[in-house]
Amino acid sequence: MRRDTREALHWLAAPVAVAAATGLCAWLDARMSVAGLALVYLVACMLAAALLARGPAVVVSVLAVSALNYFFVPPRYSFAIDDAEYWWTLAVLLAASLGLNALLAAVRAGRARAELGEARAAELHALGEALADCRGYEAVAERAAHWLHASLGHACAVFLREDAGLRHWGAPADGDFHAGSVTWALEHGRPLGRGCDDWPDLPLWCAPFAPHGAAGAVQVLLPLRPRPPHDVQQHWLALTRQVGLCLERERATASARAAQDSAQAEAARNTLLASLSHDLRTPLAGIVGSASALRTQGDALAPAQRQALLANLENEARDMTLLADNILQLARLSQPQVQLRTEWESLEEILGTAVARMRRRWDGARLQLRVAPGLPPVRAEACLFAQVIANLLDNALRHAGGSEPVVVTAGRSREGLFVAVRDHGPGLGDADAQLLFTRYRQGDGDGGAAGIGLAICKLVVEAHGGTIAARRCEPGTEFRIGLPLAALEEEAHG
Repeated sequence: MRRDTREALHWLAAPVAVAAATGLCAWLDARMSVAGLALVYLVACMLAAALLARGPAVVVSVLAVSALNYFFVPPRYSFAIDDAEYWWTLAVLLAASLGLNALLAAVRAGRARAELGEARAAELHALGEALADCRGYEAVAERAAHWLHASLGHACAVFLREDAGLRHWGAPADGDFHAGSVTWALEHGRPLGRGCDDWPDLPLWCAPFAPHGAAGAVQVLLPLRPRPPHDVQQHWLALTRQVGLCLERERATASARAAQDSAQAEAARNTLLASLSHDLRTPLAGIVGSASALRTQGDALAPAQRQALLANLENEARDMTLLADNILQLARLSQPQVQLRTEWESLEEILGTAVARMRRRWDGARLQLRVAPGLPPVRAEACLFAQVIANLLDNALRHAGGSEPVVVTAGRSREGLFVAVRDHGPGLGDADAQLLFTRYRQGDGDGGAAGIGLAICKLVVEAHGGTIAARRCEPGTEFRIGLPLAALEEEAHG
């Protein structure tokens, strides 16, 4: 029900209540004294005070005293009073009804203030909850502008200081917001506009996030009439402070995150450079030594010696090529939301390519490939997966030891498919199994690994939805890659 309609009904109910009490008193007139009839009017006044607004309830009190005097106090049908007892009765009725009305009005006003305070506290909480879900200060500012617009019913904007100047997010976006008032509010640290001491004729209300050193402000576009009351402005100021706190928190978080990322990137870069400088030293030293021997003693060397030096140059160059490939793939896979260029591939062909590559790389290497028949195709980026196998084989050949071959096995498992690379070397140290795949870490006794080869393996396998692990064998070490069958079936039916 509209407020003006409700007020009209209250004013109409006032004479009706007095008329009803008068009718009841007329029926009770022969059975009760004037004091008894006064109690009937008092009950009517109590009901009016409880159910009607204060103005209509006061009217009921005055009309009730007048009706009792005119209709029932001797001499009847006049406002004259013959007995002091009746004066006292009328005075008590008027005082009691007006006092009760004032008491109930105060209780009602206190309850209204409490409900208003609770509603405003709930608004502050709702604003905080709405902004807590945002990530990034821009999203917080945009959400805050739309939330304030929906809650206050006026066009609202959130202004922020940035290096290029003031930037704002408004709701609606085409609102006629005034940047000059924001600059003034930030410089002076106090609100301005409608209802304020400063610039009260402006058709807006603007307040900074904080009195000192605020990074932004909230602006509300208002009509020329009416001016917002003081308590409403205080509530708007609390909402502005809440927006400012959320924005400052998000900006501080972003700055801390950027500083942390920068520090981590710097540490990773330093570690990578240290690792590369170590790992490049060996092949470069071999290349320089072989090239120097060929240049200075080439004519004096036997053909077999020259061939050995040329083979050494080729092997060291291939080492550097593998290292460069790993570095490029590490840089690619470290990017956020990297997308693989996957196709349906034969696992046997991928493994055969990697084994052939390592046979060229390691002259005389003993490599065995055992692939179970009937394996389904896998969804993979073939060159990346082949590089995983090549890295594992290169690592195994460095530690193979003895005359036993390095065996590559592929088949079905309970979870899906597996690929295992097994060497017969000295095996893992006590703690290596958990740390081998850590980026830039080298295993014990690793004489030429780049420190990133196994990290590349982990990144690629996990990007394909699989897992990789190392375990000790007797003797040697086995690296096992698992691809879940559920993922394979999902890809096949997708």
